[in-house]
Amino acid sequence: MRNASTLNALFIADGSGGHLIPALRTAQALAARGARVAVWYAQRRQLAPLADALTQDARQVGITVTPIPMPARTTFLGRLWRCAPLWQRARRQFAVSAPDVVVGFGGWISAPVLLAARMRRIPCVLHEQNVVMGRTNRWLAPWVQRIALSFPESRTTAGRAQTVVTGLPVRERIGSAARAEASVQFGLDALAPTVLVVGGSQGARAVNRLVQGAADLLKPEERRRWQFLHVTGPADEAAMRDGYAAARLRAWTGAYVPQMELAYAHADVVVARAGASTIAELARCGLPAILIPYPHAGAHQLANARMVEAAGGGVMLEEFAARPERLLSTLRLMLSDRRLRSQMGQQMRQLACDDAAERLARAILDTSGVAAVRPERAAAIQPKPALVEAGR
Repeated sequence: MRNASTLNALFIADGSGGHLIPALRTAQALAARGARVAVWYAQRRQLAPLADALTQDARQVGITVTPIPMPARTTFLGRLWRCAPLWQRARRQFAVSAPDVVVGFGGWISAPVLLAARMRRIPCVLHEQNVVMGRTNRWLAPWVQRIALSFPESRTTAGRAQTVVTGLPVRERIGSAARAEASVQFGLDALAPTVLVVGGSQGARAVNRLVQGAADLLKPEERRRWQFLHVTGPADEAAMRDGYAAARLRAWTGAYVPQMELAYAHADVVVARAGASTIAELARCGLPAILIPYPHAGAHQLANARMVEAAGGGVMLEEFAARPERLLSTLRLMLSDRRLRSQMGQQMRQLACDDAAERLARAILDTSGVAAVRPERAAAIQPKPALVEAGR
């Protein structure tokens, strides 16, 4: 990679795992090469424990991580109301220490910060996680120098913007854990068929209820053999724990799992939403999946799930048509056929981009202009002060 020791960058991301994880992973890739990176993210109370766990590694390597408190839910007018102070905050920050580049990782929170950067002619990059570009990224596309895409299929929705396919950065530990270690962590049988259920960083009530309905229909032999590892989200943790107990099933339940590498290591089949980060992690692990895409928010997850199904790595069940009986039938087919699971896992693995963080870091350097500095000259350049939080 070109020299990065003179780079001073600001990343802005929504606070969900799907946006925050790629931002943090890319920040770590740049920080490892001497760059100074600050990450601002929208912090919502119900996701604060997860965000704190996700940001721990980044803080330890010197990345400045600043949560921006946000309400759990905001209307369109509420978001507009909050854009003004965030724009002012960014302007004050840039007056103190203007970064070389600002990178948006999606969500409406990116808009006022990137627009403030463009007013000062600071180069900007967008990273798009999904197959279909999000509304905010589509709106910001004409204002930025480059859009980094997770999947080649996204080029059809990027318009005339300059694009580069970088892949989607995931946590470095994903795909590295052993099943034996995971069985100890979760108190599960290392040899039993295991269904991992993941609803995204906030959980998914519809998925939780669907899985509970399927669990209630299991035959006695399946109740003895199968086990579940269920990431419920904070709202449904107690209800799902009670449901598995009532069904007399071996299961681990939790609101979230900071060490997702262990959860994936113990899974034979995954039932999940179709968020882009989830798909990238499944691809890295080569895990077959049953995907139930979130039907709202522009139906981005529907396009993600269709891509996986077309590749042969998973089966898509649309939420409006998903029934416990259908989910159970698909689980029975996949858990009873090791060869099928292996084939689907290999196809899922084809979607992986293991060096996505490095690719995105290179794209950021290329856009910033700092990358033009030759390595032999970098040591002679006086570095800028690290980006710090401006007064409010």
